[in-house]
Amino acid sequence: MNYGLYLSTSGVLTAMHRMNVASNNLANVTTTGFKPDIAFTVQRDAARIEDGLFHIDSDDLLERLGAGALASPTVTNFTPAGPELTGNDLDVAILGEGFFVLGDGGEELKFTRDGRFTLDENSFLTSATTGMQVLNERDLPIRVFPGLPVSISERGEVIQGDRVFGVLQVASVPNRNDLVKIGENLFSADPAVAESRFLTGSFLEPGSVETSGSDPIKEMMAVTNAGRDIRFGTRLMQIHDHLMDRAINSFGRVV
Repeated sequence: MNYGLYLSTSGVLTAMHRMNVASNNLANVTTTGFKPDIAFTVQRDAARIEDGLFHIDSDDLLERLGAGALASPTVTNFTPAGPELTGNDLDVAILGEGFFVLGDGGEELKFTRDGRFTLDENSFLTSATTGMQVLNERDLPIRVFPGLPVSISERGEVIQGDRVFGVLQVASVPNRNDLVKIGENLFSADPAVAESRFLTGSFLEPGSVETSGSDPIKEMMAVTNAGRDIRFGTRLMQIHDHLMDRAINSFGRVV
């Protein structure tokens, strides 16, 4: 009966993990350029199989039950979402694969799909949400003359008057699963991964931003399903607890 309690507990824990992931996706349905996560669970093998302890005797019936569920690492869905018109000259949406590359003066680069840009007090093109500098294709910040209108072309050219001050770097890495979410709609990567990045050649849509990749209906259903599984699993835990109580205090009583 303890074994059944452990199995039920593993189901509750994995359902809670799924709810946390879906809830975060749901909270970001309006976040510009947000990429939702996907929660996966796998069935665990019995301990004797999982640890390779085949020399130890076991119960065949229990081994066929497995060892419950286990949460796998979450995976980010990088599928591009559609653009939304804003009319701001320094807003741009990536039409295809890739990320804008940001820097803060240090060696570590950050990646984002959030194309809401602005000019800081020194006329550097920066991310409007993080304040980090937007880098060009040579990993250098882009600076323009103060006080004059600035626009961004479909090819990422930062234009002021008839002069191009730089081209936005739109890059990706060979394996996007190597990118790690760090908050503020940013991704980081190990130096070796960042060094392996390549230009994607994706076009941009000026005056627009990419919408969130989260589907509110899908994420609401995921939250509801996870909540249902938590309730069922908790009820099973209560049943096993009651059975153990009866076994110990009633059936196991010595008369």
